[in-house]
Amino acid sequence: MKHIDIIIPTRNRWEKLQRCLKTIPQRIPSVTLNIIVICDGDCETARRLTVSCDGVVNQIIFVQKHSGSVFCRNLATQCAEDAVLYATDDIEFKPHAIEAAVKSMADHFPDEDGIIGFNQIGKQGFSKSGVALVGQKFLRRYPNRKLFCPEYFHFSCQEIECLGDRLNRIVLERDASLIHYHPGWNRAEMDNTHNEARIYRDKDLKLSSKRRARGLIWGDNE
Repeated sequence: MKHIDIIIPTRNRWEKLQRCLKTIPQRIPSVTLNIIVICDGDCETARRLTVSCDGVVNQIIFVQKHSGSVFCRNLATQCAEDAVLYATDDIEFKPHAIEAAVKSMADHFPDEDGIIGFNQIGKQGFSKSGVALVGQKFLRRYPNRKLFCPEYFHFSCQEIECLGDRLNRIVLERDASLIHYHPGWNRAEMDNTHNEARIYRDKDLKLSSKRRARGLIWGDNE
């Protein structure tokens, strides 16, 4: 693994995005980090990043219409030529977390045909694919390298975990730790972007149930 695209969709969360970006190391030995921020219908963040990112963000993608995190992430993953690390704008990587994920990938999946999940400190019942490093060989399992099933709007990581479990190709790395500032655990973190996501939650969950009932896993049998 020589290159990692760190993919972060964002929407009207300038302060939270800055908090997240500050916890990403500037460099990792032998690995080039490429930070991609996708501004989901959020022209103000795109403008501010263009003016003041100071080289921290390598690529800014502006999606004119609010299209959801699934669409935004797929825009980046389908162009990735090496590993991808998909994240959210309301997390904070702990020191050496990304380095631990890189080492874990080398230890468990030297051919990069696997997923390394990040450990969300203090959060019970989190998905090991909520934030994850995905090797390029595993990414190629997906149609056009679209890692997320495009039928979803926001809540879709569960299918990545299902495929990883089915193939025995996913590992939760405890040392790859982060803090997820989720309003379910910290009410002060609630914002309009969370409220917007909740509008799509029931629809996405119903879709997930229907797909499970049909035995469908994105990247496996479609």
